[in-house]
Amino acid sequence: MSYELDMSQYLDLFLQEAGEQLEVLEQETLKLEVEPSEARLQAIFRAAHTLKGSARAMGFQAFAELTHEMENILDNLRNGTLAVTTEIMDAILACADTLNQMVASIGAGNGDAIECQVLVANLQKFLDGSQAPSAAVSPSAADPAAPECKLTEYQKNALNTAAEAGQVWRAHFTLADDCAMKYVRAYMAINAVAKFGEMVATSPEAEALEDEHFEFDFDLFYVLTKPDSAAELQAGFDEISEVAALTVSEWTPSQVQSEPDNVVQLVQASASESAPASAPATPAPTATPAKTASDKKAVDSGQTVRVDVARLDSLMNLVGELVIDRTRIVQISTELAARYNDDNIEALCETTNHVHRITSDLQDQIMKARMMPIEATFNRLPRIIRDLAQKLEKDIRLEVSGGETELDRSVIEVIGDPLIHILRNSVDHGIELPADRVAAGKPAQGTIWLSARHQENHIVVEIRDDGRGIDVERVKAKAVANGLLTQEAADRMSDKDACQLIFNNGLSTAKVVSEVSGRGVGMDIVKSNIQKLGGLIEVDSDFGKETRISLRIPLTLAIIRGLLVKVGGIAYVVPLGNVIETIALNRSDVQTVGGKEVIVLRGLTTPLVNMQEAFKISKDTPDGGAVDQHYVVIVGIAEHRLGLIVDGLIGEREVVIKSLSRICETTAGLSGATILGDGSVALIVDVNALASQNYEAQV
Repeated sequence: MSYELDMSQYLDLFLQEAGEQLEVLEQETLKLEVEPSEARLQAIFRAAHTLKGSARAMGFQAFAELTHEMENILDNLRNGTLAVTTEIMDAILACADTLNQMVASIGAGNGDAIECQVLVANLQKFLDGSQAPSAAVSPSAADPAAPECKLTEYQKNALNTAAEAGQVWRAHFTLADDCAMKYVRAYMAINAVAKFGEMVATSPEAEALEDEHFEFDFDLFYVLTKPDSAAELQAGFDEISEVAALTVSEWTPSQVQSEPDNVVQLVQASASESAPASAPATPAPTATPAKTASDKKAVDSGQTVRVDVARLDSLMNLVGELVIDRTRIVQISTELAARYNDDNIEALCETTNHVHRITSDLQDQIMKARMMPIEATFNRLPRIIRDLAQKLEKDIRLEVSGGETELDRSVIEVIGDPLIHILRNSVDHGIELPADRVAAGKPAQGTIWLSARHQENHIVVEIRDDGRGIDVERVKAKAVANGLLTQEAADRMSDKDACQLIFNNGLSTAKVVSEVSGRGVGMDIVKSNIQKLGGLIEVDSDFGKETRISLRIPLTLAIIRGLLVKVGGIAYVVPLGNVIETIALNRSDVQTVGGKEVIVLRGLTTPLVNMQEAFKISKDTPDGGAVDQHYVVIVGIAEHRLGLIVDGLIGEREVVIKSLSRICETTAGLSGATILGDGSVALIVDVNALASQNYEAQV
């Protein structure tokens, strides 16, 4: 009987964990370069070691070879033979890039056949002839007498107790030095013992075996439930491949050495308690006596289940449909209750209310399941800043906070590119060269702060740098030269409004066009992507001192709360996150300034947008010209205020966002649609687009 296992079924798990470990490796390497510490070196070594073990278990030899060479360098850094330098960190990061390429290639079904010999040779140069770490050295042959092994006092006591009750056996395994799946072999041996006896202890302990934290030797201590089954167990051992030597002998106390009892203790597992017979676990990070928060999280991972993203998306869509039907059922039961006075109708209303609560709870739980820390996006940025700063010969430190802030994964996927554009802009345009900063009385090293925080149903992402700031006069001059606004409009424009001009397509103040910037398209992309999310952008700058860009982004794009309004007999939804207040409109309060209708609200001049005109609603539509009284919905976009003239206010609703069909004519100012409780369709207003049209018309 063969114990060979098909590891292809664990490919997805390997790819996921490889991605996680590579992220840890890159992040800790970037931190190590700035603030070297033994803990960071250990974390990087642990990640590289885990990657090597996982790759060997899966049979990806090129991947394992590269991580093995990285281990050599890291081990020399740990023992002080090498010092942390920018050149070594560049080499480690280059290896991480290649490993990421291998992961992508493996995921595409092309294996890990990517050329890495140049990287390996580069790493070996740093060793300067020093002896490779002991982790790379394997025993050439096994000692037939089985060497002494270290056990904790707890393990020794357990063995002594077992020996008093009967005979205890010791199986000492030495694996082949080219064994690609060490834990798989150890697991097969443990599983063989479980068929004929009971495990008393292992050396190293079970956790270290599972994590492949051993060289090529391990010991199993067990008792046989049937004395005559020794031959059958030996046959089971013999079927295990990649074993260079095996010694089975009776255990005696003289064969062990004491070891501090703070090491994880023995395994006492019967056949039912042994490792699952389905498959071995993918190797995890090396355990240390003092576990960090991340280590504790890994230990608790047994309480979590990996779920395919497509399933979460499908669940979200189903919940969205459920919310629509829930609204419909609530409306029907309310209408029936108003029309009939019957016990059955009352029971229907009670049941409807219960379904409403359960559906709301289900919706909340699904939304939470889709939430991810924004750290997943933030972790990509330090490497980009480092490489770009080196290229531009600038000294820049990136400080990140709020990475634990959670938002919908669909939003996280979109905000990555805008953040990269903004940060590249800060590095290129914002932070000055070290000599220029010193001349201006600043520290030679520039700083960029990146943070995230929750604010109501949004998150606010802020990017701030202590660079030269925005020269608003130069921005205005460039905008006038490009025909974006007149000189008169530029003269009366406030500095804050002038800062918003940087988001116009084709506007750049860079003196030289480079591969980094200068074409005036990056910030336009930022604005476009953030507006697609229904988000807001605010820019503040103190010329010569700092620039601050704030992004206000909704937590989710699936379900929102909105204010339902009526315009020309048609229902529209205004996102509640933009709504400040509603007021009744008297035509006598409307004034005209520069050809635009405005109202003065608490001393502030607020421009108006007539929704009926904005969306070209004909006067002959139902109720189109029969409205005697109008209302104004005051909405906010950054520091701006805008009044939307509507015919009526219906009330607040929780709506499921549906994208408009491709066959529908694109209408500026609309971001989607939703289905109401009565089955009718309501269009969702894009407040950002309406505001942009209004302010562009003003200038």
